[in-house]
Amino acid sequence: MAKSNAGSSNAVQTTFTKQKRELAKANELINQIRAQEKRLQRFTPDGKLQTEERESYLLATPQEIANKVLTIVVEVVSQHGARQVANSANKGKFAFMGIEAELTVPQLRALQDAAVTLRNLVDKLPMENKRYIPNEKIDGLPAFATPLVENKEKRSRVVPYEEKDSTRIRTYQEDYEEVVSQTREVTVDYGLPVAKITALREMVGDLDAAIQVAIDEANAKPHANDPVLNDVVAKVADAFRKEIDG
Repeated sequence: MAKSNAGSSNAVQTTFTKQKRELAKANELINQIRAQEKRLQRFTPDGKLQTEERESYLLATPQEIANKVLTIVVEVVSQHGARQVANSANKGKFAFMGIEAELTVPQLRALQDAAVTLRNLVDKLPMENKRYIPNEKIDGLPAFATPLVENKEKRSRVVPYEEKDSTRIRTYQEDYEEVVSQTREVTVDYGLPVAKITALREMVGDLDAAIQVAIDEANAKPHANDPVLNDVVAKVADAFRKEIDG
């Protein structure tokens, strides 16, 4: 039986460690969020796009990262709830944006831990840059492109000419510059609208409040005694008392 209890404890500890690791992974993803991506575009003299180089590279868009983080948060809370559901009898009513449930304090604490990650996500989400006035669409996103800059190379050519007072044709070398390409810098804005960022920040604040209200309600309810634990701790105290008084 003792072996079985130890195995159960190890399983709980493994689950807890996995949850912490998953939340750490979520925060690493959040740190990858970038607001803009710079691209250097090279065009032919007649204006056709020739090549495009990314000076700063986005591993994923803010929306894609946010989706991954939210998936992790849901999974971690689900695992934590499954582990803690039997640990407490008192429940508080959680109500947030039409989502309602009677949850135990450990379940609410799991939500509270996840809310910290959600606040970190919202704080990291980029806001659209009002300094840029979009003049392009890149991959369906607003972008600001600088004017095309001509790239020239020095060339030379032989030019014939006729000598004065003579019919002899001579030549001379003429140096000139020829446009070989055009380049420009494009800043792609991945920022979200100001109104959306504001709404998300309000959501995070409302979520924190909803969790705390439910925790306070659960903690205010009477706590039932644990007769088994009370009996054990009383016997332990008696054992120490006898040793001390004997």
